[in-house]
Amino acid sequence: MKKKSSTGHLELIRRINRSLILNMVKEKQPISRAQMAKALGLSKTTVSSIVDELIQKRLIVEYGDACTGTGAGRPSIMLGFNPKSSYCIGVDMASAKTRMLLTDLSGEILFEKKIATVSQIDQISQAIEAFLAEHSIRMEMIFGMGVGVSGDVTAEGVVISSRAFRWNHLPFQALLKQRFPFPVYVGNGVNLAALGERWLGSGKQVDDMVYVRIGSGIGGALICNGQLVLGTHGSAGEMGYFLESRDLELGNINQKGIPGVLERKCSGTALARYGCSPEELFSSYSQGNPEVVLTVERFIREISVAIANAVSLLNPAKVVIGGDISEYMAPVIQRIQDEVRSMTPIQTDISLACLGGRAAALGAVDFVMTRIEQEDIAI
Repeated sequence: MKKKSSTGHLELIRRINRSLILNMVKEKQPISRAQMAKALGLSKTTVSSIVDELIQKRLIVEYGDACTGTGAGRPSIMLGFNPKSSYCIGVDMASAKTRMLLTDLSGEILFEKKIATVSQIDQISQAIEAFLAEHSIRMEMIFGMGVGVSGDVTAEGVVISSRAFRWNHLPFQALLKQRFPFPVYVGNGVNLAALGERWLGSGKQVDDMVYVRIGSGIGGALICNGQLVLGTHGSAGEMGYFLESRDLELGNINQKGIPGVLERKCSGTALARYGCSPEELFSSYSQGNPEVVLTVERFIREISVAIANAVSLLNPAKVVIGGDISEYMAPVIQRIQDEVRSMTPIQTDISLACLGGRAAALGAVDFVMTRIEQEDIAI
């Protein structure tokens, strides 16, 4: 028993070292084996063994020789990350449209397709299979697939509830894993959009971030210390349920199955009640149209209060506002920044998302790569 435990401990250390080496190659490339051994405090033998394994898996490549700088001794062989070694699939299942992306390991989009959203497992699986077949991508070429859905999703990929798909306690991740030979992970679409913006967008590499999605509804996601915060049932970040004391005085409360109080005031659905599109509304405001000033000023105040409360609670380095409505909010983003600064002494930077409709699908790619690495270390 002791021998088995010791062997398992050594394998765990090796997995951790492998992760450290791969991440260092990604961040510091080109880099030599000797440089990594010195920086990580590992033996040259350990580094060489793991590097050989990563080269065999085509995750890193040898670039060639680098001069030692002294003219003496053998030149070092430099190493780099090989993002073309495998592909990832990112899927964003919105209520009306599903976006599928095929990327390399750096997030570069190679192929993209949008289809009408379906809710049957067989139909979803067939659509993904057809997407790969269209581009002659074999299953063994896929590193993993991440899928985002609207609704409450647990860490195990169980959809607790989804109004859009009418799913309740559906083990979506487990069902997809039965259909595909590569790793599959399922998460909440807003959470994955936050990861996408943190990976390649406006929140790039920010470890403490609040993401606010304003679309037909309002959602939110929290990233603390570089990790998503899910909550007990996967419901953390549901900013659409934010309310104030005056809401209670008016009888506005949150009830299961209906839009939240903040959603009823600030979402795209709420703004549509004013008889023009959000694009027209914000454009008219920027032109000083007095007919829309009161409406947009109310929107600015309500969303600023919600963000200020989130900032006071979480002290994020950045707040990123995404979703369909955010694409038209350039005329008001500075006002929102100023309002939030006036409401809380805890300062933060507020900006609009920049990945558009691809945020959640790209976040799904980052999500699956991170989960695979984490589970590999934990085994």
